[in-house]
Amino acid sequence: MAFYKSLKSATVDSIVGVFTGRKMLVMFLLGYSSGLPLMLTASSLMLWYSDAGISIKEIGLLSLVALPYTIKYLWSPFVDRFSIQWIGRRKSWIYAMQFLLILSLVALSMLSPDKAPLTMAVIAFLICFFSATQDIAINAYQTEVLDEDERALGAAVGVLGYRVGMLVTGALLLIFVQYFNNNWQHGILALLPFFIIGVLGTVLAKEVEVPNQPKTFLQAVRLPFYEFFTRRNIAIAVVILLIIIFYKFADALAFSLNTVFFSSLGFDKLTIALSYKTNALIFSLLGLVVGGMCAKGFGLFRTFIAFGFMMASANLMYALLAIVGKSYTLMVISVAVEYFVGAMGTAVLVAMIMSLVNKRFSATQFAILSSIDSLGRVFVGPLAGYVQYSYGWAELFVLSFVLGVIITLITVLAKKPIMLMANLHK
Repeated sequence: MAFYKSLKSATVDSIVGVFTGRKMLVMFLLGYSSGLPLMLTASSLMLWYSDAGISIKEIGLLSLVALPYTIKYLWSPFVDRFSIQWIGRRKSWIYAMQFLLILSLVALSMLSPDKAPLTMAVIAFLICFFSATQDIAINAYQTEVLDEDERALGAAVGVLGYRVGMLVTGALLLIFVQYFNNNWQHGILALLPFFIIGVLGTVLAKEVEVPNQPKTFLQAVRLPFYEFFTRRNIAIAVVILLIIIFYKFADALAFSLNTVFFSSLGFDKLTIALSYKTNALIFSLLGLVVGGMCAKGFGLFRTFIAFGFMMASANLMYALLAIVGKSYTLMVISVAVEYFVGAMGTAVLVAMIMSLVNKRFSATQFAILSSIDSLGRVFVGPLAGYVQYSYGWAELFVLSFVLGVIITLITVLAKKPIMLMANLHK
């Protein structure tokens, strides 16, 4: 009976909630707003510079404009401490950043790389700064407004919106530019209504009252660290930080050299582009939704454990492919499985980070924990390259499986402290 109720909550209730709940609509729209600037200042801007005849060497420097996304935790205490209260602690920041992003978009549409490359780069940097600040406020809002059984599904719906936003500025923008006879300025202006749509999510959002907010900027900087490490004790806090760092390490280890792996098996670039990239997108989106639904029905910690083991096991599919050799069917299945369970893991990891955050300092703690989450993946590339060079592809994927199982076992052993720190009930 209990299993039936959990299954119903994970399927019927979740699906109904996504399509009828105002809260999930807000999550989607805020995620969409968060994803819009990303591709605009990345691949699309680089292509605009390329069309203007700027050299590849100079275009490569444009990647530096994305620096604010990496260091956004540095100014996250400002978002915790300061706000326009009558608008809302989080909504005031989101509104402000959305307004500044729209102004920046208009400014960008008045320039061209051949005449003002440096000015455009500065505006692109500001867009990344405003976008990163918007992300801080949106993540804090999600943490505060979502209940325990909503966090994974809310995070998944938010990421779905994020992906749609990326498609608008990454793909739809190029269609607009083509339609306007390669006029980038007109294409950029055509994006304005799509940015305004994102504001609708902020309009619909309802804030919750959070007591005992930081009263000084010093408290906003110091208390998030002090509270996290003293909530139980330092040892437990460190163990939890290590689990967050390495939760998706095995998945990232297998993923880091995938394109090279498929190429080494003899798959051509067209096959990799169509079968691998397309398949990856489809099953990532499915995995996000299913992961969020499962966490809602069966509990965050249970799914956190289950998905950790599943991510590790999925890498054995690649080990089998390495042994069998070039097999299109096995390649498609392997990609589908890896991206499906990897996205499920992403949904519950974001939800776990939300659960570990104290709502008094949600902007700062979420920004720091989500930055820590990426640390493990920074060192994946060199390790994967060394293991593959020294031992081979199959051995690399088996190693990733073993490491994933070890991380899962450590998480199981740390069940009680994790549930206490995150205030989880199942």
